[in-house]
Amino acid sequence: MKAKLEFELPDDQQDFNVAINGLNFWRVLNSMDQYLNSNTKYAPDSMSKEKYDTYEEIRDKLFELMSENNVSLDIVK
Repeated sequence: MKAKLEFELPDDQQDFNVAINGLNFWRVLNSMDQYLNSNTKYAPDSMSKEKYDTYEEIRDKLFELMSENNVSLDIVK
C-alpha cells in the first residue's frame, strides 16, 4: 500500500510543514509525557502535594487534548 500527499506550494506551505514534521511533533508530545510521568512516578518526598497534583493534572490534560484530536503516542507497526 502506498499513500501520497500533494501540496500546492507556496499556497499550502503551512500544511506541508505540518505534514513533514509529524514525527517531530510526536517526539515533543512523547517527551512531555515522559517528563510529566517521571515527575510523579519518581517524585521526591519533599515535593508538595500541590506540585504533584499539578503534574498529574497537566498530564491528564495532555491526554485529553490528544484524545479530542484523535492522536495517540502509540506507534502502529
